[in-house]
Parts: sequence; structure tokens; C-alpha cells
Amino acid sequence: MNRGKRWSAAVVGLVATVVLASCALNEGNGEPGASGGAGATTLRIGTTTDVANFNPLQSLSKTDNWILNAMYPHLLRIDGNARKVPELAQKYEYQDGGKKAVFTLRDDFVWSDGKPVTSADVKYSAEMIMKHELGNVAAKLGMVESIDTPDDTTVTFDLERPYAPFAEGVGFWMAIVPKHVFEKAGDVSKFANDSEWVGAGAYILQSATPGQRYVMKRNDQYPYAPKGGAAVETVEYRVYPDVNTMQLALRNGDIDLMGTPVPASAVASFSGDQKIKLQEVGSLGFAHITYNVSNKHLAKQKVRQALSMVVDTQSIIETVLQGEAEPMVGPISPIFDEYDNTGLKPYPFDPAGARKLLEEAGYADENGDGKLDGLNLEMVCDQSNPNLTRVAQVVREDAAKAGVELTASCVERNTFLSRTKSGDYDIDVSQWAVFDNPMDQLRSTYLSSNPGGINYNLVKDDKLDDLIDAAAGTTEHEQLVTRVTEIDAYVHDQALLTPLYVEKIRFAYDGSKFTGFQPSPSDLLGMVTGFSLSQVKPVT
Repeated sequence: MNRGKRWSAAVVGLVATVVLASCALNEGNGEPGASGGAGATTLRIGTTTDVANFNPLQSLSKTDNWILNAMYPHLLRIDGNARKVPELAQKYEYQDGGKKAVFTLRDDFVWSDGKPVTSADVKYSAEMIMKHELGNVAAKLGMVESIDTPDDTTVTFDLERPYAPFAEGVGFWMAIVPKHVFEKAGDVSKFANDSEWVGAGAYILQSATPGQRYVMKRNDQYPYAPKGGAAVETVEYRVYPDVNTMQLALRNGDIDLMGTPVPASAVASFSGDQKIKLQEVGSLGFAHITYNVSNKHLAKQKVRQALSMVVDTQSIIETVLQGEAEPMVGPISPIFDEYDNTGLKPYPFDPAGARKLLEEAGYADENGDGKLDGLNLEMVCDQSNPNLTRVAQVVREDAAKAGVELTASCVERNTFLSRTKSGDYDIDVSQWAVFDNPMDQLRSTYLSSNPGGINYNLVKDDKLDDLIDAAAGTTEHEQLVTRVTEIDAYVHDQALLTPLYVEKIRFAYDGSKFTGFQPSPSDLLGMVTGFSLSQVKPVT
């Protein structure tokens, strides 16, 4: 079976705050990393956000997922190389020309109340998500016609049509909950699940004190733990008011790991601390510039190509990102190396060449003011992202060299999201957070008929639609890779977006106390997946 089928200065002012917070957090908790006997180690993780929703079928928050993903298994997980690998499912395959996705489950997952995890739990979880349209998984299950469970370890999803990324998408994103617990709640869309937790992941939540801490205990029956069980018995999330306070807590030994990535501006500050280690992980997202093709100017391929030629990506990485990023060429992140079309050449930074291309497209400077007549475009960005705010200013200045007048409109996040989703913009400077599958990404962003997608270009291109549909129905892996790289090349040639960079993600932890983390790509997963935490061991 082929792999597709298998698978800064503010610190001083914060000291008093940290001291007070640390006292409250440590009250009655013993010494950091204290051991009450063999295997009784505690790993303390810093966060700046409370859990908003304990129901894994509908939660979308980052901190929610840190805790819930460690407690509720998924069919598949993602490894450090961005490949889907087994978790609850030991394998999957497509049958009936791709219209059936069949998962074979492990038989050694057990809920913390002693009941086995079976195919009935998978079927129930999926059907409740579909019935109540819960979370982002509902859209991924939209093509499911029925779900069959012929035995306790087999789950078959019958699809209305073949769709290559179905198994990976649903397998990775869908949490599996205990049917015998959740069905007692009636309407699961209203089930708080905020006490007496029953899980089957690496760690089970024991207590939650909003604004202070969340304590999880080791699940001794988690099948992926090392022989003899996970070395870390207790995982304790501690809540801090901001990242700066959390950084100081790590330096002071009040926590052992920062759950959120280290800001690029703070990376150097950790380099002199011999006990602190920085772990770089891959990114499943990237920064980019998107063009609204419903605009009469941006509907022209040459205009989009010319705009790509006024973006000095390398300079942006060196100055704005302080070198903490990797350039991109096509729309697929280089982390997906087999899908990354390395034959593509980036558009050169060439404002003079861009102006020549625009003149070929019919634009001219009749009044001699240095600006191409009528080519005035608005560029929107999210003002909460300081990197992209600076990028917008840099691009605006370089575009002027080509005779293009750009207005940078950086607005508060909700306004930005509303405008981009409604198409109320010309050019959008933004950053995708998590794309775990290239085919899903291309279908969501460029297929004109995709309901609920993120086709912010508003592109309606019959050839592109045909390419996407052909690839989406291809379940033979090597052929799928070929077709995805063809789409990659077409999107690049059409310049539907200008990729900017993949930002480096680094996590800081106390390497003098702990080792063995198995990080996954993205700031969403990072160091704190259940699998990673179960592999951690104290430094001896």
C-alpha cells in the first residue's frame, strides 16, 4: 500500500506582577518539577489564554485544543515532517474508486473510565458534528452520505464522490469522544463537558481554575507512551497575563515550557541563558499577498504579475522578520516537500520591469507625474500583526517605483476579516495559520464552486476549477502529487497571490530539567500535543 493510503525594557516593570502571580500559582504545589516518587514528575507549561470550551467537537480556540487534543484521540496525528501518521487508526484505505474511506482502528485505546474505544465512538463523533454542524470539521464531513461500522475496529465513510484529502483531513482534525458519556447529554452542541472528564489520550484533565491553572494527569493506558508509561505524571498549564510575563516566568523557573512561540524580537535574549533551549518547528501557514480579481485592474494577469515584481521578499525577511523566516515561491509551503514545485522561479524584484509590463497592459503616465494613470489600489492588512503592517508599507513604497499608487489600510482584526471575507478590498496582506493538506488548501482557496471556502481572490477560472476537480478525485498518491504541482504552477503563473514567507517558529523550554519533546509543525500544535508530552522525560 502506498504512503497516500497509509498513510525588553518592559521586563523590569513586570517583576512584581510575576512574583505575585508565581506565589499564587505555587501555593501548596511543592517545588517546581518535584517528584513524589518514581514517575511523579510535573511539567509546567505557560499560556496566556484560558480554556473557553471543553467540548472538543465544537472548540476552535488554540488553548482549548492544547488540552483537548491531549485528552481526546484523533484518527491520525501529524508528525514533525508534516506527514499524517497513525493515532487511533492504525491505517486507512480507499475503496470503490475512492468513494469509500475505510479506517482500521487500534484495539488498545481505552477510555479513562475503563471502556474500550471502538468504531461506535468514531461514528457517533462524526454524526454529531454533521447533525449540529460543529466546528471546522463539519465542512470536511459535508460529502459523507453514510457511516458504517461492521465491527469494533472498522469505520467506513461512504462519500458522494471521491475526494483525495478526505481521510487525512477528517482523520487529523476530528476529535473522537466517548459515545457513552456524550450521548447522555442530549444535544451535544450545548454540552459543556466541564467536569468529570473521560478521555483516552495521553493526559486527562483533572481540575480547571480559570485565570490560574489547568492540571492534567497521565493516562497510564495511552498506547503510544514509552514502555513503562510516560515519565511526566502531571502536566500543569499556568495562565499568565501576557507573553513578556511568561518569558520571565520561564527564566525564573516558575514554568518549564512556553506554550506559545517565542516572539522573533525575544529570540536573541534567550541565547545567553544556558538552561533555556529553543526548539524550532515547521510552519503549516505562511504570509502572502492576495489579489481580488473582481477588481477591473487586478483581473488582468499582467497587472498581478507586475505587482509580484515590486515585492522584495528577501529584503522583507531580512529587515522586517530579522531573518526569522524562509521565502516561498508557489502557493504550497515548502514543509510539504513532495508537493512543493521546486521548478518554479520566483518573480524577480524589478520595479522597472514591472512598469514595462504594466505599460504593455495599456497603462500610461499621460500627465508625467510618475504615476500610471488610473492605477490606484487599496491594500488592507490586520493591524494586530506588526510584521504585516510593516510589509504593507514596504510594498507600498516599492510599488511607487513602478508607477503604482497603493494605499495601505491596516485596520483592527475583526474589520479586516470582515472585509476580506466579503471581498471588500483590492489587495490583501495576510497570513494563513494552518494548512495541513495541500489539496485541501488549493480547493478551499481557488475552487469557485466550493461552498464555505476561502476563495478571497473571488477567482472564477474554468481551467483552474478543472485542474482542482481532477486532482481532488485522485486517490492514487503519485498521480495526486503530480496534479497538485500542476495547480501550483498554474496559480504561480496567474499570480493569484504573491507568497511572502514562512515564519520560523521557536519554542523555549528549560533544557536543564526536561528533554525528549516530539514537536509537530505550527504554533497550534508545537511542543504540546499529547504524543509529544508523553515522550518527555526529566534530565538526569
